[in-house]
Amino acid sequence: MQIFDRKHINLVRQLTIFNFKLRDQGTVLGFIWTLLHPFLMLMILYMLFSKRLGRGIEHYEIYLLIGIVQWNFLSAGTNEGLKSIMNGRLILRNIRIPRVAIVLSSVLAVCISFLFELLVLGGFIVFSGIGFSPAMLLIPFVILIQLLLVISISLVLSCLNVYFKDTGHIWNILLKIGFFTTPVFYSIPMFISKTKMTAYYLNPMTQLMIFMRQIILFKTIPPLMNMLIMFLIVLALLAVCYWIFKKLEDGIIERL
Repeated sequence: MQIFDRKHINLVRQLTIFNFKLRDQGTVLGFIWTLLHPFLMLMILYMLFSKRLGRGIEHYEIYLLIGIVQWNFLSAGTNEGLKSIMNGRLILRNIRIPRVAIVLSSVLAVCISFLFELLVLGGFIVFSGIGFSPAMLLIPFVILIQLLLVISISLVLSCLNVYFKDTGHIWNILLKIGFFTTPVFYSIPMFISKTKMTAYYLNPMTQLMIFMRQIILFKTIPPLMNMLIMFLIVLALLAVCYWIFKKLEDGIIERL
């Protein structure tokens, strides 16, 4: 697959650095704002829901922050990926480069911000007294699964956004629906019966949040088979989305 071709690694790295600086406008304040955003959401959601939805959830503020940080990566990563081809149209018109590199670098730029947010989350973990555990060595694997998920979605959205101008609006509506149907700020058993839980667990973000919370809050290793299955599912999704991307990209230049 061209997405993993070694000869394009340096290109992707340079584009990622460029997109990261552009995304934060190359300023310290812009970067600080990127870090402040999830914690402003934390303050608002904590004040609104801690007494009711957070009842019975130990360290609810960390529980909530984990959900916010993970959801923000999905939301920001897919939105940047969606706009990547259109934003890079001048490059694509004048330079012969793999179009997939444009999408990949846009998502990786957001991933860098996500990693910094996780570092700040680590500070909250220490401050809250939860501490660290050997189970946290699995956090990079959870991050990898989510990164592959975001790349997969972005590959398809980036092409659809060229063909259909309303793709961004539709995707933002779906993200808003997803925010409230994913346990970002609540616990699933609080809202639905056991017979309806299956639909929630089919949501990959639900699984990823469960993995992260088990590792951080409960200091336990999630079922390794569940993690492996999720990894294989996301790999299969990546292969399908990359195939769709290759089918649609031929008509991209003519439409830019």
